[in-house]
Amino acid sequence: MRYSKALQVFSMLAIFIVLALAISVSNLFLGVFDQRNAFGDISGNVTNLTEKGVVLNSLGRFDDALSYLDKALLIDPNNVLALINKGISLDGLGRFDEEIMYYDKALSIDPDNKNAINNKAAVLISLGKFDQAIEYYDKALSIDPNDTRILVNKGISLDGLKKFDQAIEYYDKALSIDPDNVQAFINKGRSLSQLHRIEEAISNYNRALIIEPQNTDALINKGLSLYILGKNAEAIAHFNKVLTIDPNNSLALNLKNTVELNIKGVQ
Repeated sequence: MRYSKALQVFSMLAIFIVLALAISVSNLFLGVFDQRNAFGDISGNVTNLTEKGVVLNSLGRFDDALSYLDKALLIDPNNVLALINKGISLDGLGRFDEEIMYYDKALSIDPDNKNAINNKAAVLISLGKFDQAIEYYDKALSIDPNDTRILVNKGISLDGLKKFDQAIEYYDKALSIDPDNVQAFINKGRSLSQLHRIEEAISNYNRALIIEPQNTDALINKGLSLYILGKNAEAIAHFNKVLTIDPNNSLALNLKNTVELNIKGVQ
């Protein structure tokens, strides 16, 4: 009974976590530029305008980024990097339908641009359109079958369709290429949990934590798995560790409170 109730809590949270992850592990292409020079004289130059937009996106200043990217696109409407980064700005502002339009425009110019493909698919995941997202990830994998970012994201899409066994295959493929891929370990753990293979899930979270001991995603998921197994004290310890790393982590706090209430209810 305890196992069933705990698993219900886990299942309710699973979709939320998968969707939240979709944005955090989509790896949107931001570009890498020297920020010391990025804020100098831009003088209407398309490259400089685009680069400043990229840097502002990386700083989370999406409104400001849009103003520079729009200027770049007025000069060169076919600037693929500016189009992709305008999509990223719109994503940061929650304007998802508009965002997709700019990835589509980029893909009409450069059909094999993996960043545009991946970003569009990530938005489709966030909208719950998992089947459509998979179509784009398949296209990206036809271009580069060993791109671990795409492999992991296709796994996320399959998780969204509750095809957990298939999702695990993609996480395993990513891990065969990159044995230290933390996100693949965490996502594989989630899929295993949905298949009620809790001990195996914990093993994958442990692998992730060996690589990144303070990864709050891995700690939260391991805590959930421990709760499912009735190991309440250990679960609370993991949620507390998250709160020492990120005191404002509302998910860890809510889960800790849930476990504590469960303990009181049993007593």
